[in-house]
Amino acid sequence: MKNALAYEWVRARSLRSTWLLLAGAGVLQFASGLYWGLDRDLDAFTSAFGLVDRLGALLLAAVGAAAFGLDHQHGTLATTRLVLRSPARIVAARALVAGGLGLLGGVLMVVLTAAGVLTGGGALPAGAGAAGRAVGGVLALTALSGLAGVALGGLLRHTGLAVGVFAVWTFVGETTLAALARVPITVLPFGGTALFALPGTAVFGALVVLALGATTFTLARRDG
Repeated sequence: MKNALAYEWVRARSLRSTWLLLAGAGVLQFASGLYWGLDRDLDAFTSAFGLVDRLGALLLAAVGAAAFGLDHQHGTLATTRLVLRSPARIVAARALVAGGLGLLGGVLMVVLTAAGVLTGGGALPAGAGAAGRAVGGVLALTALSGLAGVALGGLLRHTGLAVGVFAVWTFVGETTLAALARVPITVLPFGGTALFALPGTAVFGALVVLALGATTFTLARRDG
């Protein structure tokens, strides 16, 4: 497994897109923090999250989707299979690296949000209640989004398609369910996780585990 992680880490860090997507997520949050920091009448730090952290999570999901999508698009999956052999090892290594990068991206987003708020003249929260939930939501959302990207990239075999499906679900599907079907946002996987609500986070985690299992199965059957 150590060799599989090393192989995957070399692949991920050698892609320019990995660092551009991480930087993009951070820049978005800095800009949001700066915007809200200029408004001294609101809790700028927690207000800076919302739509922007969802966009950042989408960028980090793209990092995960590229793990399999680029392999299929460039015909290098056979090389990966030859080196790592076990489909379970391949999926596990990619999930760990993408999840780790997603978590790193989440930390970067939180730090740059705080930096943006302070640059705009705002103040960071004195208490840990709402701010702690906001930070927890961002970290859980970005880590799980990276894992979801790996699963979608493996199942759909195309980075753009995987990111498109992820975006449609998060920005259209969940909004429709909440508005028309009156499904509480706290139980929706993406929206609930962003709020650091246990039901939504648990649903998102369960879906990710199932999707990664399906990816392992299809990698062994379809791509063997």
